[in-house]
Amino acid sequence: MKLYGSRNSRSLRCVWALEEAGAEYDYQRIWMMKGEGYSPAFKAINPAGKIPVLQDGALTLTESMAIVQYVAEKFPGAHLLPADAASRAEIYRWVYYTVTEVEPHLWAVAQHRFALPEDKRVAALEPTTVWQLARSLRPIEKALAARPFIAGDAFSMADIVVFHCLVWALSAKLEGVGTASLAYIERLKQRPAYQRAMERERMEAEKHEAALAAQ
Repeated sequence: MKLYGSRNSRSLRCVWALEEAGAEYDYQRIWMMKGEGYSPAFKAINPAGKIPVLQDGALTLTESMAIVQYVAEKFPGAHLLPADAASRAEIYRWVYYTVTEVEPHLWAVAQHRFALPEDKRVAALEPTTVWQLARSLRPIEKALAARPFIAGDAFSMADIVVFHCLVWALSAKLEGVGTASLAYIERLKQRPAYQRAMERERMEAEKHEAALAAQ
């Protein structure tokens, strides 16, 4: 398998899932801020010019949570998805909730702060977006106050996306991350697979930048 990604992006979700699974994979860093996503070589892989992308044999898969789910199903021993349908449904519920009700507000803030061209940014949208984000985080806080992981008593693929969005909110200095969520973040940071994922992304970024500097 080969993952195309970049540090400080949604590709961390995929690296974390791969590390939880103990999978062997290559990692190629695509430096989006330098325009590498729009290179002919990468657009031949993903015409949208976006990361992450996972290649596994004949399969080329985009979208971070599709990749995480693929890894969870390919490596059942990682226990990112349980066997019974009801437990899986609870996990899917939190995944879909997070990517539809939480992440769009985070991405909207990022777009209007730095990702969009300057003439397309609308700073006046941020207060409303931040208010919507805080509202969307309340069910997550309530759930985490009642149980150790978002979908129950065991870590799952849903925790990868929930954790990632909570940390994203903190890094952007946005409101709404409650005390139970903060404790949850600290617990999950202790997972060896998460620590390996962070180190892998750091190392690949440094190797890539060193190679570019040597050219």
